Amino acid sequence: MKRHRRLAWASVSHLMIDFICAWMIINRIPGSEAWFIKMLTYNFLAFAGQLPAGIILDRLTSKGYRAAGGAASAGCLLCLIALAAGMDSYALTITAGVGNALFHVGSGAEILETYKGRAAESGIFVSTGALGIYAGSVIPVINLIFILSGAILFFLLVYSIILTLSKNEEVPADRLEHQSKVRSRKRGAVSPVQETISVFCLILVVVLRSFEGSIFTFSWNSGLLTGIALTGAVFLGKMLGGFASDFFGSYKTAAISLAISAFLLGMSDRMGAGFAGVLLFNMTMPVTLISLYRKFPGYPGTSFGLLTFALYLGVLPVFAGVPVSLYSPSAYTVLTVISLILITVGLCLPLQRKGDMLHTRNRRKMP
Repeated sequence: MKRHRRLAWASVSHLMIDFICAWMIINRIPGSEAWFIKMLTYNFLAFAGQLPAGIILDRLTSKGYRAAGGAASAGCLLCLIALAAGMDSYALTITAGVGNALFHVGSGAEILETYKGRAAESGIFVSTGALGIYAGSVIPVINLIFILSGAILFFLLVYSIILTLSKNEEVPADRLEHQSKVRSRKRGAVSPVQETISVFCLILVVVLRSFEGSIFTFSWNSGLLTGIALTGAVFLGKMLGGFASDFFGSYKTAAISLAISAFLLGMSDRMGAGFAGVLLFNMTMPVTLISLYRKFPGYPGTSFGLLTFALYLGVLPVFAGVPVSLYSPSAYTVLTVISLILITVGLCLPLQRKGDMLHTRNRRKMP
C-alpha cells in the first residue's frame, strides 16, 4: 500500500512540477535579455541533466541511501523556492531546471525500482506531465494561481519528506543478489553487439518521438477546447501504453499502436484521425522506458536519465528550425514508420538461441 501512495504522490507532483515550471518559464523568460539562451539552458538542465543525476542516484542507492526519494524532495523544494522567491530570469532558469531534473529522475527511478519494471505504473507517472505542461502554458499570471500552486507544492513536499524518511534505508540483500545474477547472466548469454544495437535503436525511437511530437501541427487545433482534448490524448496514450505493455507485451503494444498511428496520422487533417493518431503514437512512451530499464536492471536512475536525455536531443532541431515540409500528415506518417522500424529492432534484439529455436528477450516482466 505504501508504494501506491508513493505512486499517487509522484503522479500528482509530476503534474504540479511541470505546471509550475512551464508557468514560470513561459511567463518570466520571454522578452528578457538573452531569453533564447535561457530557454536552451533550462531545457538542458531539466532534461539532459537527468542523465548524470541518474547515474549518481544509482551509485548512492547501491550503498543503501534514500537517494531517489531525497532527489525528488529536493526537486520539489527547488521549484518551490523558484516560485516563491520571485527570482530574476537567470536564477529562475537554473533553479527551476535543476529542480525539475531532480524531481523527475528521483521519482521515475523510485517507481521503476519499486514496481520491478512493470510498465503500467511508469505509464501513470509519465502521463500526468503532459497535463501540467499544457496548463502551465495557457494559464496567465494570476495571483490566486500563484498562491494556490505554491501551497499545493508545499504540502506535496512535506508529504514526500515523510514518505522518504519512513522508507527502509537498507537495500535488501536478496535484491542485490538478484540484480547481480541478472547482470552476470546478461553478459554471458547475449551478443554485446546486438545488445548495443538494441539500446541505440530504443534511444533513437525516443529522440524521433520527441522531435515528431514537438512538430505536430493540426489545422483544426485552433482553440482552447481542442488543445485540452489533444493534451488529453497524449495523457491517455502514455497511460494506456503502460497497461497494454504489461497485458499484451511490449512488442505487440509498440508494433500495433505505431502501425495504426502511422495510418491515422496520414489523415491527421481530420480531427478524429488526428486525436486517435496522437493517442496511439504516445503509447510507446512507457514501452521504451521499461525496455531501457530491462536492459540495465538495477540502474533505474540511469535508465530514466537516458530516456530524458534522448527527449532533449529530439527537441534541439526544433530550436534550430524545421523545414515547412515536415509539418504535414505525410511527413508524420513517414516519421512514425521509421519509429516503428527502430522500435521493432530495439525490442527484438538481441536474439538468443534456446535449443534449436531463436527467440528474443522481449518480456512483459523483469527476468
